[in-house]
Amino acid sequence: MPVHRATAFAPATVANVGPGFDVFGFALDKPGDTVEAWRIEKKGVRLVEVTGDDGKLTRETDKNVASAVAGRMLRGAAAKFGVAVSLHKGLPLGSGLGSSSASAVAAALAVNAILDRPYAQDELLEFARYGEKVACGAAHVDNVAPALYGGFVVIVRQDPPEVVRLQCPKGWRAVVVHPHFELSTRRARAVLPRTVPLSRVTANVAGAAAAVAAVMGGDLASLGRALTREAIVTRARAGLIPGFKEVGEAAMAAGAAGFSISGAGPSIFALTDGDRRATLVGAKMVAAWRRLGIAADLYVSRVGAPGARLLGDKRS
Repeated sequence: MPVHRATAFAPATVANVGPGFDVFGFALDKPGDTVEAWRIEKKGVRLVEVTGDDGKLTRETDKNVASAVAGRMLRGAAAKFGVAVSLHKGLPLGSGLGSSSASAVAAALAVNAILDRPYAQDELLEFARYGEKVACGAAHVDNVAPALYGGFVVIVRQDPPEVVRLQCPKGWRAVVVHPHFELSTRRARAVLPRTVPLSRVTANVAGAAAAVAAVMGGDLASLGRALTREAIVTRARAGLIPGFKEVGEAAMAAGAAGFSISGAGPSIFALTDGDRRATLVGAKMVAAWRRLGIAADLYVSRVGAPGARLLGDKRS
C-alpha cells in the first residue's frame, strides 16, 4: 500500500568550520526542522501551515523552501496526485545553523516517502540544493549535505555535487551558542574580500588540510588549531558579530579546543571533548554574551551527528 502521510526531521548544521569556507560542514543532533507531507487529490502542492517562524517566512508555495522542494519533486516524478505540506521551524532564522537547508532536506525526505521513494539519496541532495537556491539565490551544498547525510562532510565540488563523508570520534562535542539577533547570509557574504593575498590563501589551504587530517586521525586539538588558521572569512565577518572576540576567549579559557563562526553567523561554535567540558564551555560563552547585554541560546551536540530521518509514515 502507498504511503499516505509522512513526517521527516532534518537537523541543524555547522558549515564552513573555520578554514573550510563553502567546503566543510557537520550535522548537529538538534535543533532542527520538521516537515509533514500527505497526499491530496488535486495535483500540485498546497502549503497548509508554517509554525515556529513568528510569521516571518513566505507562505507563497513557489517561494517557501519546503513547498518549493515538494513541487519540484512532484514534477520530476510526474505524480498523478498532489501533496500538502506543513512545516515546523525548530531552527531560528538567520542564525548560521542551516535553517533553510533543514527545511529543504526534511521536505525532500517526507515527499520522497509519499512518492514511494523513487529518488536515491544523491538525488534528494539535488532537490534540497534547489531549496537552498530558492531561499538565498545560490545552491550551496555545505549545509544541505550534512543535514541529509549526517557526519562531517567535505564538499569537493559544488556543481554537480561531489561529497566526501567523514566520521568523527563519538566523544567530540560541538558547543553552539546562538545570540538573539539575525545576520543574513547575503550581508555576511557582502563583506567578503574580492581579492586575497596569496599568503592568506596558503594559510587557509594549510588549515583546511590540517582539519581533514585531524578529523580522520581523531585529533581534536589539531582540529581546534586548524580553526584558528582561518585567515580570510572569519577575519572579514567577525566585525558583524558583537562579542565575537569575548565569546571566543571565554570558550578557550574554559578548555575548548577551538572556536569559529557557524556558517554565515551570528552563531559561534566551539569544539570540546565530553559532555562535562562542553557544558562548562557553553555556560561561559552564554555568560560572555550576557555581559554585553545579549541573550543567547545554547546547543550541545555530537560533532557529525546523524542526518535527516523519517519520524513516521501512514499507509492508506
